[in-house]
Amino acid sequence: MPELARQQQAFAAAIAGSRDAAYATPLFRGAPASVLDRLAVYRGNWYSNANKALAGAYPVTAKIVGAEFFEALAREYLRRHPSTSGDLNAHGAAFSGFVSEFEHTRDLPYLPDVARLEWLVHRAYYAADAAPADPQALAPLFARDPDSLRLALAPACATLESRWPVARIWEIHQDDFAGEFAVDLDAGPECALVHRPGFRVAVTALGPGACRFLEQAAAGSSIAAALEAALAAEPRFDLAAALREWTADGIITGIATH
Repeated sequence: MPELARQQQAFAAAIAGSRDAAYATPLFRGAPASVLDRLAVYRGNWYSNANKALAGAYPVTAKIVGAEFFEALAREYLRRHPSTSGDLNAHGAAFSGFVSEFEHTRDLPYLPDVARLEWLVHRAYYAADAAPADPQALAPLFARDPDSLRLALAPACATLESRWPVARIWEIHQDDFAGEFAVDLDAGPECALVHRPGFRVAVTALGPGACRFLEQAAAGSSIAAALEAALAAEPRFDLAAALREWTADGIITGIATH
C-alpha cells in the first residue's frame, strides 16, 4: 500500500474509533497523550456532524424513537457502517437495512419501511430539476402504437410498496400536520409515491394500478406494458386521469419512442 494511502487509512480509523487512535499518533506532532486528546475532540465533532446529517435525512424515524434513542441508534449505525463518502448527504444510504436488523427496533416492525421511504424523500430533495411535460405536446404522440412509447419520469419520482401505511405515518409526523394524529397499522399494504412538485417533497398513497404503472414506467417499460400491469392490479385504473394528474404535478417529464 502506498505510504499516503496507509496514513489516510490510519487517520480515518482513528477518527472512526478510539481503539485505533493509538496507531495514528505517529502521524502528528506532540506527545502521544496530547495527540489522543486532540483526536478525541475531532472524533466528537465528526460524530456530531454525522449524527446531525442522519437526523436530517430521517426526521420521522427520529420522532418515532425519540431523540435520545435516535442518537444512540445513529452512533451504532456509524460504527457498523462508516461513511465512505466525503458527502454527508450520502451517509444514510444503508440505514434502513441497519434498522431492519437492529435488535432494539424489532418491536417497531414498520420502522424499516418508514426509513426506506425517508431515504427516497431525502434523495428526491436533492434530485436534479426537470421541466414537466407539456400536455399539448404529448397528446399527438399517444395516437401512435403504445408498444413503441415509454414515459420519462422526473428524477425525484419514486415508489415504495410496504405492508404498512407508510405514507400516512410519514404524513402525521410532518411539522405542519394539523389533522388527527392517528394511523391504523392494520390498514393493509400501501404504495407510496415520492415526488417533488416544487421545492418541497411530497408523499402520497397510490392505488395498486397507479403503483404498478409507475413502477413499470420507471423500469423503462412501454406504455402498453405498464398499462397491462396496472389493469391486472386494478381493473378500473383510469390511465387518462392519472396522466393528467401526473403531468400537472411534474411527475411526467416527457415521452420517448423505443
